[in-house]
Amino acid sequence: MWLLNPYYHPLFLPTVIRLGAFLGIGLAALLFVERHRLREFGSNVLFRRWRTWLMIAVVYVSGTLSGPLPIVLLVGGMTFQALREYAQLAGIPRDYRGILLVMGLLPAPIAVLSIESFYFLAPLLLIVATLQPILLKDEAKGIRQLAFAVLGWGYIAWFLAHMVLIHQHVEGGEGILLALGVAVAMSDVGAYTIGKTFGRHKLSSRLSPNKTVEGTIGNFIGAYAGVFLMAYALPSGLGIWMLLALPALIGAACIWGDLLESAIKREFGKKDAGEWLPGFGGILDRIDSLIIVLPLVLYMFWLSG
Repeated sequence: MWLLNPYYHPLFLPTVIRLGAFLGIGLAALLFVERHRLREFGSNVLFRRWRTWLMIAVVYVSGTLSGPLPIVLLVGGMTFQALREYAQLAGIPRDYRGILLVMGLLPAPIAVLSIESFYFLAPLLLIVATLQPILLKDEAKGIRQLAFAVLGWGYIAWFLAHMVLIHQHVEGGEGILLALGVAVAMSDVGAYTIGKTFGRHKLSSRLSPNKTVEGTIGNFIGAYAGVFLMAYALPSGLGIWMLLALPALIGAACIWGDLLESAIKREFGKKDAGEWLPGFGGILDRIDSLIIVLPLVLYMFWLSG
């Protein structure tokens, strides 16, 4: 069936209990820290981020456990908004953005059909895309715009659609996605918390002056904590090496994705990709780690199987 009631999924209640407890503890900690400024609590940036995390958790869990149609819609929605932000960053002409957005919506539904169709799509669309600099009126910038558009399609639409591949074509894919979502979120929170508290040594002052070596340790701590918290959702029978290697891969991919998006924003002279998510900026700022994690984790499970 294409649409299911997530409430009846065996992973639904354990996930809601764990995430509800985790978010509740986080809110309690924020209230304690800001107890002398409760009148301004609603505008506090950390509370706005907590509220956004709550919204993300509801949408992500519901989309993951409700069948093929909701996961396609979830990936399609993230792709559409992230591509809009990317097109704005890259200065892709308005008359070409519509084509990019339409093509960006293709990978997710095709990934439901078959793996072969999904991997056939990229070279086919690349061939079609080569018509763009030929037909575009501004010949001087046609190749440059094509390069940026292809990068955006591959980096966002193609990579994000691996969420559908995991969901549909990997045994226990729904549970894997739940574990990935929590591990990526906790990796980002760990990097922010430890980086703010103990950060002294710059990781890459050229790409992202605020990121520190100490913060990357937080990435791995958060990833391991997230996988441990959601271990019940992972497929049974995973070897010990997979349980140890999975969070290490997630932590490394989160750092990779974060620095890659920083490089993209630095290329176009922007601090944030947008203002769509309160407290965070654009959706691309929030999913930059997930974008890299998804394909790497998919290949890890394929190779281990």
